Amino acid sequence: MAKVYLSPAYHYFNRCAVPGCDETTHNNLYLDELTVYLTACGIDWRRGTRRTPRSGEDGNELMIRAVEESDAWGADVHYVSHTNAYDGTVRGYRPMIYPGSARGRRLAEAMMAERRKIYDQPITLFERSDLYELRVPSAASYYEEHVFHDNAEDAQWFHDNLRAIAESAARGLCAYFGVLFVNPYESQEEANTVSVELPMIANGSTGDAARAAMVLLRDRGYYEGNLSSTDKLFGVKAEAAAKAFQRANGLYVDGVVGKATWPLLIGK
Repeated sequence: MAKVYLSPAYHYFNRCAVPGCDETTHNNLYLDELTVYLTACGIDWRRGTRRTPRSGEDGNELMIRAVEESDAWGADVHYVSHTNAYDGTVRGYRPMIYPGSARGRRLAEAMMAERRKIYDQPITLFERSDLYELRVPSAASYYEEHVFHDNAEDAQWFHDNLRAIAESAARGLCAYFGVLFVNPYESQEEANTVSVELPMIANGSTGDAARAAMVLLRDRGYYEGNLSSTDKLFGVKAEAAAKAFQRANGLYVDGVVGKATWPLLIGK
């Protein structure tokens, strides 16, 4: 089983542009979402200490302990979740890997490909050798700087999309490990079913759906005659064809192509 160690931010207090929040708090809220996806996907995970902001805990000691736990457990990926800051004007996703790490590079490519699907701001990968959680872990390390938390728009996007970001990360990790992504919020039946609401078509209806009903009735031998590409009026002739189809299939005969008639007409 693939193993991911989750290391949240351990900062004393880095204020977030969203009122009442900070970097340590919102990264832990994000990891709360991510662990649900990892469990559903069959990826084993462990997690670093959930530091209380402004507490007397030593952030560096917590970080060192996280790496020790990650190595002792034999993690395949050491995943670090942080957000960034500059001067309040910058937005963007800036993940980091250790220089020259082939595993880190492959993981980054999978993760960034998924993030691009949900985030329209600049995405830039950096290589850094000075960060402890990139340099020391035995596992492939991936260091997220999700957004700039001192930018009001970027911080709000992060808060509003915690679950979507977690799904994006889980998809990236699944791609890296070569395992099937499973959405814990979607039943298998829902995943395999596409529901399309078809309109009710009756005498006088017009448009593409009306034409589609006439084409299906013609193909099943109930609508006689030719249909041009511009025939989109469901008239008396089409109504009679619909009644004949309904009668032949044991349906209520009213000449209206609705919820009971469409499925049989389409062939479901």
